[in-house]
Amino acid sequence: MVDLLTFVNEHPINESSIKAALAREGKKVEKLVPSDLFPYDQDHYGGLQAVKELAEKARFSANSVVLDVCSGMGGPARYISDCYGCSVVGLDVNKSRTLSAARLTRWVDLGNTVSFVCGDAGIMPLGQNAFTHVVSQEGFLHIEDKGALFRNCREVLRPEGRMVFTDWIASPNLSSHERNILRDGMAAVGVHTEVEYKNYIFEAGFDSLETEDLSSWWAKILPERFKMYQSKSKEAGEAFGLRRFEEFINAYGAFIRVLEAGKLGGMRFTVGSL
Repeated sequence: MVDLLTFVNEHPINESSIKAALAREGKKVEKLVPSDLFPYDQDHYGGLQAVKELAEKARFSANSVVLDVCSGMGGPARYISDCYGCSVVGLDVNKSRTLSAARLTRWVDLGNTVSFVCGDAGIMPLGQNAFTHVVSQEGFLHIEDKGALFRNCREVLRPEGRMVFTDWIASPNLSSHERNILRDGMAAVGVHTEVEYKNYIFEAGFDSLETEDLSSWWAKILPERFKMYQSKSKEAGEAFGLRRFEEFINAYGAFIRVLEAGKLGGMRFTVGSL
């Protein structure tokens, strides 16, 4: 079973791959603007379009103070701050990606409005009522203790705060064997049904919830993402070893199969409190 830190450290979208993509375009680190990174730094499903849709649901403004949980390489955090002019903090358990996200942010001169904290969302090392918004994209599937996660998200939100996140949703037909494959290959330790997610959210003290099924969209875009990952075999193999890359590809292939079979889907949750 691959642990989360190893899985994330060896993700095909990383600082080296972003630098290589920029170099192919002839762009220098010293002369970048935020939009130069957007095609390459979105390490979640749907790329920039997904972040734009999330932002519309969140209703950000220049006065927003946003927490991005499981912030990865920081692409959404930089986009949100650049687009809305607001302050964004990214929280991620992986130290190397937190450091990479901070470096990328300095490259595009957003260090005054975007910052990153290395920490566990199950503990949430941040102040109460510190944020107007909490967002996340396909990160919660890696967190097993959803009760602690949502209680912490509720605590850091201000009264009438808003949380918007996307994540995997399991159908009752997802077998134990398939769950084990996803856990062992993609560190998916917390995969839940829609009903289970709703229970966690309301038990944490939230009052309102809207959901949007993203499964059909994901079924269209994720096979293309899979092909993109497969195309990175040379650089990922050199960085992490071909055997580990093949393990990642095999697990991702299993993910695509259960998605196409309707055993796993995606959902956007918009959560509020009174």
